[in-house]
Amino acid sequence: RARAGNGKASTGGRGSRRGGLLVRADEHLPELLLQEGASLAALVAARRLAPLEAAGQRQGVRLAETLLECMKHGFNATGAAEVLCVHPQTVRYRLAQLHEMFDFDIEDPDLRLEMMLLLSTWIRARSAS
Repeated sequence: RARAGNGKASTGGRGSRRGGLLVRADEHLPELLLQEGASLAALVAARRLAPLEAAGQRQGVRLAETLLECMKHGFNATGAAEVLCVHPQTVRYRLAQLHEMFDFDIEDPDLRLEMMLLLSTWIRARSAS
């Protein structure tokens, strides 16, 4: 249950209304966490995800979505492809591109949580604009 010290996320899992919709805080904990540290998240994202930014809006988002789904599926191209509605070979091709773009191992389990949070936030910000 989310209970922020300043009361911003104090719904305790009960939910709150946002734009007429009921929103459960439990279901948005990563976003709430990043919202509280938005400036830090933006700083880390600018550094970690710079290669995606350099790829351009459309291609960057496509690659970010691929990387996020691959991380969610343990880098199983078939599982990620099903969610992305593309052929598994397309996922493998994009993964090869991603490996070349980043100066760190994108499959490093120690970085996975950080990357998943940053990618989710980064994709949402680019898709909204």
